[in-house]
Amino acid sequence: MNRTNQFVKHMTVALILMCTAITSSESKEISVKNCLIENCLSRPIVDGVINEDEWREATRINRFVQVKPNEASNPSEKTTVLLLITNSTFYIAAKLYDKSPSDIIAKVSRQGASISNDDFFRVQIDPFNSKRAGYRFQVNMNSVRNEGIFLNITSINDDWTSIWEAKATQTSYGWSTEIAIPFKSLSFDPETDVWGFNVFRYISRKNELISWITRNQESNISVSGSLSGFKGIQKGLGLDVVPNLSFQSSSNNKTGVSEDIFQPSLDVFYKITPSLNGSLTFNTDFSATEVDDRRVDLSQFSLFFPEKRAFFLREFDIFDFGGIGSDFSYSRFGGSQSQNARPFFSRKIGLGTDGSPVDIIGGAKVSGRLKGYDLGVLIVEQDSYQDVKQKSLFVGRISKNINSNTTLGLIHTRGDPRSNNRNSVTGMDLRYRNSSTTEDIIEGNIWYQSSTNDYAMSDEDAFGISLSKPSPRGFRGLLQYQNVGKNFNPALGFVSRRDVELYRGIFGYVKQFDDHPYIRKIYSGADTAYWDLKGLNKLQSYTQFYRLLDVEYHSGDKFNISYVRFGEGIYSENNQPFSNLDIVLPEREYHWDRYGIYFRSSKSRSIDFKLNYYTGDYYTGTRDSGSIDLGYRPRPGLDFSIDYNYWDVDLPEGSFILRQLDAKFSWNFFEYLSWVNVIQYDNISKSLGFNSRLHWTKKAGENLYLVFTNNYSEIDEANSRDFELISRDASIKVNYTIRF
Repeated sequence: MNRTNQFVKHMTVALILMCTAITSSESKEISVKNCLIENCLSRPIVDGVINEDEWREATRINRFVQVKPNEASNPSEKTTVLLLITNSTFYIAAKLYDKSPSDIIAKVSRQGASISNDDFFRVQIDPFNSKRAGYRFQVNMNSVRNEGIFLNITSINDDWTSIWEAKATQTSYGWSTEIAIPFKSLSFDPETDVWGFNVFRYISRKNELISWITRNQESNISVSGSLSGFKGIQKGLGLDVVPNLSFQSSSNNKTGVSEDIFQPSLDVFYKITPSLNGSLTFNTDFSATEVDDRRVDLSQFSLFFPEKRAFFLREFDIFDFGGIGSDFSYSRFGGSQSQNARPFFSRKIGLGTDGSPVDIIGGAKVSGRLKGYDLGVLIVEQDSYQDVKQKSLFVGRISKNINSNTTLGLIHTRGDPRSNNRNSVTGMDLRYRNSSTTEDIIEGNIWYQSSTNDYAMSDEDAFGISLSKPSPRGFRGLLQYQNVGKNFNPALGFVSRRDVELYRGIFGYVKQFDDHPYIRKIYSGADTAYWDLKGLNKLQSYTQFYRLLDVEYHSGDKFNISYVRFGEGIYSENNQPFSNLDIVLPEREYHWDRYGIYFRSSKSRSIDFKLNYYTGDYYTGTRDSGSIDLGYRPRPGLDFSIDYNYWDVDLPEGSFILRQLDAKFSWNFFEYLSWVNVIQYDNISKSLGFNSRLHWTKKAGENLYLVFTNNYSEIDEANSRDFELISRDASIKVNYTIRF
């Protein structure tokens, strides 16, 4: 096919250019910082106030460098970090000096909320010193804790939660914080006393990131020094018992069905060894899980929603496969495209195709590290629903670091949670990242999967390969190929496109300015992705996204101008993008051009906003679209945000206007009690949803939730105030973690 041949030629040229950029750059050996930490008998009181007597035996770190804006330069503010361990806990304290304490930004006060735009202090721990996996703990001046677990080295899942303490307070010199991380909350190898470790400090008003170790301006888990002295540490009995009680009252006005459900459930977590965890769940309840963001589907491809349920998020990184879904900055290739052909996607379990909960009778999981291997086994018994029978579901994953840069792994899944068919998937992946040996980062992934089901079919395989150079300055690029069979069916995974080949390439250049008064960096580049239908030898879709100018300012404001060329093939009534609007397009290939402008202000301000506007062709007609996001934080504890998305589509076959609104209001009454309200509306589904969530948490592992949800349907589109109540749900849930 001419299009494919042209693309391969272009990608070959891009590969040559990228390899030239790689080989011409100077390779340097990494100088790794080392630090010794002492095991002490004293236990400091975690109150945010650093008492020198309590920390007199601590190891001190006070030599820090900038990560951004000017890597390896001296920071604008002084930082001192204190470290000590006892047999059961890792203690970290930080004195965060600031010449203008009144200018410290600390607007977030809801536990678990993102603090990425506040001043914060962050600890990253790699207990196996693998530079491939680990934990992130961070806190702001309001003592808001935020944690995450690393995936694919560079990606972070911040829905993962753990039990730890952190307190912070403002001081005359700036602010200070104290952190206590129990070893019970971490997986570690008791035979290894050297851990990977790094600390970061962010000064929001200056958009300045500071760390102990820096390399390539990255802040992922591969960027770490060595912290030795973890001898004699203990996990205790290693048993967490989490009883849950919930009461749910729901009613549906359309069906006339009302029900009240009292549901006790139990989660048990046991450290089989310090590095291997076992989990059991009985009569699992997910009623307090945060609501998903509303998305309007105006395409022929499935949407992807991230996992938020705590049971599945524990040791989530173990099950990650092939680098699928990895982030690459400045790329628009995300969502369902980047997640295509994922062999295991936990949201398939306990949720129906419409997102409604399905009862889980019980589940067991063993995950962690054992004798150099990463292991993960998940078994879930899902209850029957609709016409789907009760199902036993299995996922197994094993991987091993061949060396410091390369990991080889296998995965196997069995069971179909959404049908009565049998299904299994087996896959192998090889992942490479040379971040431990050179400053020029190169990443590579190659994987293969095969599925089987009740009916013997051909073309049930999937294959992928990628190579990237994610440099923060100079030339950067990525090449990717993916081949997904027509009958490839990961019933426990995620697939949005079958019978396709993907050809993807990114090539760009980043210019950083060390001493410009306003501009921090400028990027220009191309991001292309072609999906070809194998069976028809035709185009499925393509995107050519050209960032003509992308500017980031020292203030954190961003601005870009772009040109985008789209293409898509419509060959049957099954892949009509607007079938839910009764708009039928002629069956043929489409190509169109669009131009856009984008501006985002820094969220460090009390009022922030994001604007974008695109105009141009669209299939057989035209489309003007834009969005505006407004945020307002008048004081710590109060947060208002409104996101509005607008499309004006004019086609000969029919025209429509999309209006989508997401509004959120959160209020922290005090440190332990928060109230979050979410309103979501779109005029395509003509539905309005309201979710209110009251959350009390005295400390990590102790939670009380009150959740109210109302769903409405618009009666008269001309009168947006005229809605009828469709369903109502109210629930109360309490859980308490008992640690042994």
